Amino acid sequence: MQLRVLGSGTSNGVPVIACQCKVCRSLNPKNKRNRASVYIRTEDNKYILIDIGPEFRLQALKYQVNQIDALLLTHSHADHLHGIDDLRSYSSVCFKRTEANASFFDAAPIPIYTNHQTIKDVENRFSYFFVPPKEGGGHAKVQLIKAKESFNIGKTKITPIPMMHGHLQTLGWLLTEEKNGKPQSIAYLTDCSYISQESIDLIHKNCGQLKVLIIDALRVKEHSTHFNYLQAMETAEKIGAQKVYFTHMTHHDGHEETKKYIKKHLKEFPKLTKKVMPSWDGLLIKI
Repeated sequence: MQLRVLGSGTSNGVPVIACQCKVCRSLNPKNKRNRASVYIRTEDNKYILIDIGPEFRLQALKYQVNQIDALLLTHSHADHLHGIDDLRSYSSVCFKRTEANASFFDAAPIPIYTNHQTIKDVENRFSYFFVPPKEGGGHAKVQLIKAKESFNIGKTKITPIPMMHGHLQTLGWLLTEEKNGKPQSIAYLTDCSYISQESIDLIHKNCGQLKVLIIDALRVKEHSTHFNYLQAMETAEKIGAQKVYFTHMTHHDGHEETKKYIKKHLKEFPKLTKKVMPSWDGLLIKI
């Protein structure tokens, strides 16, 4: 299994529009952060996208996102959802007219797994997905699926992890495969300010060896709907993983500054692996 970070930034992205701060003016490519999303290739060559923000088209072209077998949504905020129209490049319902007649071309739907509220929001904001097009370029064809329990995409076990993003319920995602008869996993937990012990236990129950944890870590200062750096490290220590990466980061700290902050505070978390660092756009992780 391999995971590509398509975006590691918060809702504004980095650089922030009209901002002249040090990070936004930085020439370090690791300080250029698109909206948070990851793209996963499983061992049996299934391709899974987690979240689809406004920059998805640019991310897809840059990192060769040429196939999507499933989309996992954490929640329905715009920075995680509003690139969804570009799914029509992978699966679409198109209006076709010939001299003799008019007809529809139906491709297989892309399954979208998420929670109940996000399904309602997709149906409301993108209602045109669910009616036949009368004319024009068509639209994506999707199948919305409420994810309550573990399910499989190919040979990969997918487990939804309930979390809280302020007062909003979100889903983290645990992906588990067997290698040499042993389960090993990647966990992607973004947009959260609280993860219950029950959800942590759910990760432990299903993960086998947790090779990689990618976790929401907005900034140094506390926030009402996101983990800050120390809260992310505290939660990562409870979960346990061989490697931990921050995501959904603001422009308050650059990549190198965040690395220094982690190093300074790592001793406060004795059970946490020393492999803790900020992620960056384009990061490729293989397990």
